Amino acid sequence: MIKNPFAVVSPEELSAEQANQLFVETYSDYPEINRPGNTLVTGARGCGKTMLIRCSQPDFLMVRKNLSFSQLPYFSVNVSIKKTSLNLEELRILDNKHLPFSINEHFISLNVMMFTFLSLSQITFEQDSYSVESYQTFFDAYKMYLRASGCNNTPKANYDSPNSFFKSLYDHLFLMSCDFIPYFEGLYRKDNPNFEYMLPLLSYKRFIVPVFKELISVKGFPNGKPILIFIDDADNLSKTQTQIINSWLATRTQPTISLKVFSQIGLYKSFLTPTGELVESPHDYQEVNISSIYTNALSKDSSYYNKVIIILMKRLQLYGYFQDINIHDRKAVENSLRSFLPYYEKQEEGIAKEKDRIRNAYQDRGRGSRESDDVRRYAVPNYIRKLSGSSKNKHTFRYAGIDNIIHLSSGIVRYLLDSVGKMYDIVYSKKSEENNENAKIEFIPTDIQDRVMRSKADDYLFNELKKANELDVKSADSVDSFNILTTNNPISTTDKLANLINAMGKTFQEILLSGSDDDPLSGRSERKVFSIALSNPSQTSIEIKHVLELGVRLGFLHESHLGNKYGNGRTYLYILNRCFAPIFTLDPTGFQGYLFMQNEDLESAIHTGKRLRKIDDDRTDEENAIYQLSLFDLWEE
Repeated sequence: MIKNPFAVVSPEELSAEQANQLFVETYSDYPEINRPGNTLVTGARGCGKTMLIRCSQPDFLMVRKNLSFSQLPYFSVNVSIKKTSLNLEELRILDNKHLPFSINEHFISLNVMMFTFLSLSQITFEQDSYSVESYQTFFDAYKMYLRASGCNNTPKANYDSPNSFFKSLYDHLFLMSCDFIPYFEGLYRKDNPNFEYMLPLLSYKRFIVPVFKELISVKGFPNGKPILIFIDDADNLSKTQTQIINSWLATRTQPTISLKVFSQIGLYKSFLTPTGELVESPHDYQEVNISSIYTNALSKDSSYYNKVIIILMKRLQLYGYFQDINIHDRKAVENSLRSFLPYYEKQEEGIAKEKDRIRNAYQDRGRGSRESDDVRRYAVPNYIRKLSGSSKNKHTFRYAGIDNIIHLSSGIVRYLLDSVGKMYDIVYSKKSEENNENAKIEFIPTDIQDRVMRSKADDYLFNELKKANELDVKSADSVDSFNILTTNNPISTTDKLANLINAMGKTFQEILLSGSDDDPLSGRSERKVFSIALSNPSQTSIEIKHVLELGVRLGFLHESHLGNKYGNGRTYLYILNRCFAPIFTLDPTGFQGYLFMQNEDLESAIHTGKRLRKIDDDRTDEENAIYQLSLFDLWEE
């Protein structure tokens, strides 16, 4: 197997030591995640949600902070929905049977406790902290709560060690979960439509809460510290199960017990409880979108930039690269990464010439408040425009160099690692063909960098659209979002989204290429546009809203907010994923402008795929409604 320093591995499969080697501290960006209080954490797929959970678990904290189990700042457990049977199709039949909420809650509660005891059976406890009497006290209370929940089958505890004790409790709960099999079989028997439910009913209030409170008081546990229950992949829960989790959030057991619910952005199925009450932020929980910070701000001083250069350097150092570089020496780290992922020298020379032309023209007709502003805004667009001259060679612009690759990842760590990993594999394969596979890979050639980033953009766009089209539109959870058709133009929402992305790309390219090669400061004053804003959000049609929602769910668009052009309110901003820049030959770097759109323009775009609207070079940017995003706009959520 080829060793690749950038290989993407599921965080759940990493040992505490491996996670400690790879993890880069990011909690300072969103401290709500590991402190008391219910939190709903959303983010795009691949942005690092599961890694955050993995690095909140006891074994990791014990390694990272060099603490014993009893010294931990909190006790946490991770419930991975993908590793449970909570998404069994058989559970959906309960919606039409008796006790659908109670039985589903029992199944969720059962899995929470199974994950808890299984995790504890693998923890390294202090030898001198084990008290059989303390564990017996907990076990007596535990049996009482089991009986109160209708369980007549008493587990047999093994007191040989803390690990064997919790393993015996896990084994008992595992057998309880197996009792569901004959129950489900009975539900499907047509000759017994009134099949009775005779199994226990565990719940959050009557079982999980009191058991956890008893557990944290056991000798050797971090007594008096908060309990955090992480529920990962909550978007895989059914609507009924999601409503049950919402009822747990509404119970407000924090600060003693807090729920940390993680979901892919836009896919959390409901914000209602089983009783129809709305679970609300900030009263019941805090909401954190961990994609927004990283997607919005990609400058060299941004949190995301600082995070990923350390991630890349850590991985390279683990494979023997740059051993003499101090990971905290940012300049040395950046220079090392630039040598490994270099820029296209010929292209950099051409851009440098454009920068000189802009500096020479600035004194007479500069457009920005500072010379550096004009250089940043126009140098790369001018170079791309020259490439796109009569020979139509703008596709020869190379997306290479560490900064370009970071911007193209658009805040998604997995996208970045997967891209660089593919580049590494290609170079390794070439060396193998030359019978030189043992030679160290010194750098990734710029043509390979460019080829991979272009391929990744195409794959992401078309594969995600294909997956969306393949969703079962008969499912109640997906029909409204993915199969909204119009009477006049019956095309799917995914086709409309494809048209919108194409229209945005074409329009943004047209703006970027505006002006004349003879004048380095000609064309639109805002040449780098990557976003659209809604002029009148209250007038946005349902059809447009569904297209934009799907775009956000698939990660094609990032939703943010800014002040409207009238200065008397807020409106929605939709930022095109920078990874699509190679498809339309756009400049992904730096702050970008945005274009205000009317509903009728968007209606035309989603049905035709043509440009959003005509940008008139004889009109000012104000008249064309093109504006520059400020740092305040980017962070204003």
